[in-house]
Amino acid sequence: MTTVSLNSYSAVYQVLQINQPTATVDPYAISALEEAQAYYLDQAEAAESKILTEGLTGYVESLSQKLNQTGLDDITRLLLSNHYIYAVVIQQALEEGNVQAEDATGLYNTVLRYIGGTPRLYFLAKLLTAVLNDRRIQVKISNVQWQQLYELVMEQGISIRSGQVETSVTDLLSTLYREGDLPHYVERYINERTVLPAIAFTASIQQSMIDYLVDLGFQVQSDEAFESGEYDEYFILAYNEALKTSTVQDDPIDTARIRGGEVSWDFSVDSFETEEAQEVITDNIKAAGALDYIYVIGEQMRVFDVVNALVLRWASGQLDVPEGTTAALLYRFHKLRDERSTPEERAMLYKRVLNKGNGRLLSNMVPNTTFPRLWHQMMAEVAEYIEKSEGSDSGSLYLSRTQLYQALKDLQYNLTETMTGMAHLQVTEDYAHLQEALDILRSSEIVSEYGGRRKSIWSVIELVAKEDLRFFVPTSSLRTLAVEGNKIFQWIAGFSEGAVNEEAFQSFLNSAESWIVSQATLESDEDFQRGNGWQARNGRMPMNVAPRNGYNGDYNGWDEDEDDLDDWEV
Repeated sequence: MTTVSLNSYSAVYQVLQINQPTATVDPYAISALEEAQAYYLDQAEAAESKILTEGLTGYVESLSQKLNQTGLDDITRLLLSNHYIYAVVIQQALEEGNVQAEDATGLYNTVLRYIGGTPRLYFLAKLLTAVLNDRRIQVKISNVQWQQLYELVMEQGISIRSGQVETSVTDLLSTLYREGDLPHYVERYINERTVLPAIAFTASIQQSMIDYLVDLGFQVQSDEAFESGEYDEYFILAYNEALKTSTVQDDPIDTARIRGGEVSWDFSVDSFETEEAQEVITDNIKAAGALDYIYVIGEQMRVFDVVNALVLRWASGQLDVPEGTTAALLYRFHKLRDERSTPEERAMLYKRVLNKGNGRLLSNMVPNTTFPRLWHQMMAEVAEYIEKSEGSDSGSLYLSRTQLYQALKDLQYNLTETMTGMAHLQVTEDYAHLQEALDILRSSEIVSEYGGRRKSIWSVIELVAKEDLRFFVPTSSLRTLAVEGNKIFQWIAGFSEGAVNEEAFQSFLNSAESWIVSQATLESDEDFQRGNGWQARNGRMPMNVAPRNGYNGDYNGWDEDEDDLDDWEV
């Protein structure tokens, strides 16, 4: 009888086997896992007994197989690899989560939801406590500043890979000490003190407000003073400065005239929502994303050329604009034409960093010929991943992401190494140039004159391009290509394999799918490809992507031997 019992529990142990993270785990994380195991140990025996006595081993085995095939973050995988914790979470999912063992997808989702709750928080608490104790740092929970620690941990995460725990905690503490209680008061200002809608305060705007207040040396001395409105002017000023940062008010052309002038821009771009183990340097990747955006909107959509055509009409008297903001914008655009980057200089930057266009490089410059292949590989992996998820009964929950993650890391390293030197200032200036052009195109006088019945910036571009440039511009597809493409670059910049947020990952897939659809649409657009389009000057497009259910996941039609992006880019 005892032998049968031991064999039975051995069978339970076997079906509860979840692979540990592939990377070596830091000793701090191992200790925190041991403490988490001790916390759940008393419940584990009953949980394993339930799996055995109720005949659930087959269902649990299937669940474990699916979890092992899933791209889980390091902490989730580490916790599930402990069979005591895993068994308790399964029991909670079945008893508290109101899910049936036969419901494979429901059980999978519920287990992941529960493991991300108390077990994860307990593990992180023990991890933080161990590091803080070793550093003899005392936490005062009553202090608003320390109450931000939980949100910081949830936002930034902690890498549990060998040698990275202390570094991650150090980064958290640096942020905590630097920002103090300002995040708390910025949030309170948004909820209690301003008449602006909360939607106006995006995450990047809030962070920019905090950064500005920190640089200003601002501190809230008391709740009473805050509640009385004594500090409102500081928060208003911070909000205005945050808007400037997000829209590149610091134009290098202007700051270059000021001794010691510096440029500050976070490389976020206009999404037109109000219209219709190697070092990874995130700013380099974001800057490359901004450059790609400028290339699509400024060059392929011909925004620079369209505004030049409008300035020419204005100068020749064909466009009559009364004195005011629009006239001032047109005049500024005209007067700065010799100080801005020339089309040849912009083309040189596109070619060097992204290998886009036909720009001619200096003798000591090398085009980034690897980028097109890496971008191709990433999109191919995305297409394959989506195709497999659509053909699976369980969706994308159990699909391996290993190859896709590797493609993302390859792009991170590539762009980190190539978006260097003067490129940051160049792309900042070029985006300021593009922003001025867009401001002209969306001005009421221009939209009224050239906006047609739609009265939009897009109809202005299409009409002027057709009349003055003899050029057909598919603005809708190009806009999607630019905006969704930039979201992809943003995702690549922030990507960390050990801390992938599922919601953010799905948003990345959506952006990539939209990019693929727009690319396919442009390929099928004969007017855009022949005679008057950039593609007519840049060569053929051999991508074999025809729309099917939104897009075709088959990227094998791309010629991988051709590294030059000119051969397939829009």
